[in-house]
This record gives sequence, structure tokens and C-alpha cells, in this order.
Amino acid sequence: MTEADRELMQRYIYQVVRRLAKDQREETARELEELITDMAEQKGMEEALKELGDPAVFAQKYREEPAWVIGPEYAEDYRWLLKVVLAAVALSVVISGVVQGLLQGDGMRILTDVVSSAVMGALCAVGAVTILFMILERRKIRVDFRKESGTSENAGAERRNWIPALLPPVPDSKAVIKRSDEAVNLIFEALLAGLMIFAPWLFGAYVFENGTFIRTIPIVNLERWNIILPVLLIALAAGFADDVVRLVCGRYCRTVLIVCLISGAVQAVSAWIMLKALPFFNPSFVQELRQEFGWQGTKGNLLTLYGTGPLETILLLVIWACILIEMGVTVYKAVRYGESG
Repeated sequence: MTEADRELMQRYIYQVVRRLAKDQREETARELEELITDMAEQKGMEEALKELGDPAVFAQKYREEPAWVIGPEYAEDYRWLLKVVLAAVALSVVISGVVQGLLQGDGMRILTDVVSSAVMGALCAVGAVTILFMILERRKIRVDFRKESGTSENAGAERRNWIPALLPPVPDSKAVIKRSDEAVNLIFEALLAGLMIFAPWLFGAYVFENGTFIRTIPIVNLERWNIILPVLLIALAAGFADDVVRLVCGRYCRTVLIVCLISGAVQAVSAWIMLKALPFFNPSFVQELRQEFGWQGTKGNLLTLYGTGPLETILLLVIWACILIEMGVTVYKAVRYGESG
């Protein structure tokens, strides 16, 4: 077997095992290597891989679960992401319900609120994730076997006429995006979105009298929350979409770069709108702190800047710096290690 044939075989095996569960990959790779080697000795590597066919389709023979909702290339990521989002929504609902129960003590009303919030959150999560993956699949954002061009009919024809030359090379390890990192980001974004939707009042100072909860002094401006929340959700959705594309692509490439730049721009503009154009923070927060707790503030304490403008500017600059760093890292890795897909 020549070095070129061995590289082609490894590219095929990689595209098959990357779609399988981790505990299947090593054994499947060994089996495939033996199978392809035997077939290649009889008919050549090119013909052997042609006979096996598209690795995305061939991988289905090793999958323990069939793909029912989304196409086979996206089904595994769709199910995994849906579980993550549902778990995060459930956690946010439970946290808000437990805190309300401990503070207010009205068990029946809180239970009703928790159940209704959980149902609404679950429906929104399922719908959002499903629509997102439908868009990804329709637009062929995951580019594994062909360039991101042509109609769906052409893509289908390419799949039927699949040849080994369409296999992309095994990516550089530095170009691979860690799934665990994206999982943490997605859980945080879904959890934060759930808490901001269902219980934004949790973010604030809690006022007790004789051990009994009286009220919360919210940090955010709940009186204008109907205007602020949509902007906040747009920013979170942009970050969520960026992480989903990274998860689906699995490596730094042109698609990840473009989505990252768009997402970063949306988040930067949204941050400016919330912190500069809208009254994101509760304007009476510090005043209420002073009334309830007699707090006067100390020199250098950021709370003394609350509501005066500089604090919002500092936060905005920090957010923009984080966005620019993320964009810079993505640009570097996509150009240095990534593929054109």
C-alpha cells in the first residue's frame, strides 16, 4: 500500500468514526482499516472506497440509534444540543422556583409558576434548536465533503456520485474545536437566558426583616424590562448560534470565521444598546441600598459609580475587549490552521 493510499484510507476512516460515539471509535477504526486494506489489495484503494460509499452514509451502519428528526449528518449534534438546552432551561426554572419558594413560601402558586415556565421553556427550546438545525442543514453550513455551493439537488447528486477524492484531509489538531468548551458555553447561555426570562429579579439585593424575606432590590431595570429583554436575548442568541456552528463544524474554517464575525458584531452592538441607549441598570438601586441598609459606599468601590455613566462605560469596554479577543483568536486559527470550508 502506497503512502497516498494509506492517507486516503485514514481520511475515510476519520470521516466515519467522527460521527460515532467515543466508545465506538477506536474499535470501528481498527475494523475499517482491516476491511479497507483487504478490499484495496483486491481492487485498489480508489475502487474499495467507492464501493464503501459516502462515509456519512456508511457510518449509519455503526450507529446504535437511527436519526429520525434531522438528517444523518446533523442528528447526533441535534440530539446532544437539545439535551443540553433542555437541561439548562430546566435548571433555570428549578433555581428560580426554589429561590421563590424559600423566600415567599407560597408553595402552590410557585409550583404552578414553575410548571408553566418549564412547559413554555421546553417548547421554546425544542422549537429554537430544531429551527436552527433545519437552517444549518438547508444551508449546508456543515461542509465536510464538498464546497458550500450549489442547490440541494446538486448536493444530492454529489452524494449519489460520491468518490474518495471528495474526502477532506484530517484536520490539524490545533484546528479542532473542543466539544466540551462549546458545551460549557451553550449551557451558560441557555441558563442565563432562562433566568433572565423567568426570574430577572433574582439578580439583586435581598431585603429581610426579622428573618423574613420582604423584597428584592433588582440590579436590572425591571420597569423597562420588556424593552431590554429582547435586546439581551438577541445578544445571547448570536453567541448561541456561534457556538452551535462551532459544534457542528468541529474545526476552525471559513464558516466558523464568518459566523464568529457576524455574532461578535451583533453582540457588540447589542451591548452598546443595552448599556448606553437603554437604561439597563435599575437607576434607583444605590439609593434603595442606602435606604434599606444604610450603605454609603467607600472610595474606589464600583457601586459608587452606579448610574453615573462610567460604570456602564467600563463594562461596555470589557465586553468589547472580550469580543475582540474571541474574534482575533478565531481569525488567527481559521487562517493559520483551518480549511476553506
